[in-house]
Amino acid sequence: MFDVNQIARWLIGAGLLSLAATVAQTETLEIDGRQIDVRIEGDGTPVVFVHGALSDLRVWDSVIDALSETVSDHRLVTYTQRHFGPGEGPLGMPEDFTRETHISDLIRLAETVGNGFPVTLVTWSYGGEIGLHAMMRRPDLFDAAIHYEPILFPLLSEIPGGERARMEKVRTMFAPAVSFAKKGDLEGAAMRFMEGAFLMRVGSAPTAADPWPAIWRANSRTIPAYGAMAPLPATCADLADIDAPSLIVQGAETHIDTAMMADQITDCMGNALTIRVSGANHGIPMHAPEHLARMISGFMDMAN
Repeated sequence: MFDVNQIARWLIGAGLLSLAATVAQTETLEIDGRQIDVRIEGDGTPVVFVHGALSDLRVWDSVIDALSETVSDHRLVTYTQRHFGPGEGPLGMPEDFTRETHISDLIRLAETVGNGFPVTLVTWSYGGEIGLHAMMRRPDLFDAAIHYEPILFPLLSEIPGGERARMEKVRTMFAPAVSFAKKGDLEGAAMRFMEGAFLMRVGSAPTAADPWPAIWRANSRTIPAYGAMAPLPATCADLADIDAPSLIVQGAETHIDTAMMADQITDCMGNALTIRVSGANHGIPMHAPEHLARMISGFMDMAN
């Protein structure tokens, strides 16, 4: 097994631990009778990217564009998790909008694109929760992972001050979004949610750089179903069973609870390393995709 301490020394030497001064074609892939929107770039060992809440595969476009120039021996696979992405009208409350569904879909996708070989996993936010559960259940499918600020709220109950940090997140980010949703303004709720997630000025999300407002508007329809999902338990002991070398990346200016979760995940896993990116928060895949791409390619070079 590769030692993450060796990876850390390489990343430091390559200067990838600090932030620099500071429309893709999709196709469908059928899995178990379901049509999944995917973007696939390149050939070789597969790398699967998992997006977060209120978003879809488009959030990875700039990262994939940067990576495709440097990792020609990998197949870069982004996909839209079930029920996310653009759609006609309100989504409602489908019974299969669950964490279990998203975990199962990722496992089946990894089996399909891996074709008998393990894949490398890259996740962001809620995608990190899905990815970590998939790794816990099927460690044979994943040989390495890069998680950008994975969200795994059950871990906060194990950390001193964790519940207080979670409630602050609820107050500043979730509650304002819920107030919009209760009035039937799902687009307003999505914008407020993202402003809280990325520590943006209130009212600024609609004027963010393209394509982000369009992605958030398209996925605003998922807010009621996303908010109603039942949580899944996860403990430090569960994470200890993950042996694949993993890089846990967090912004140095992110939410306190997010940083606490990232640190706890690293402490619990047996072969993981946390990297803090100076001047960054939850939005580095949005604000500095080329930098994230360099970190991903550097880690993959050392871990695979």
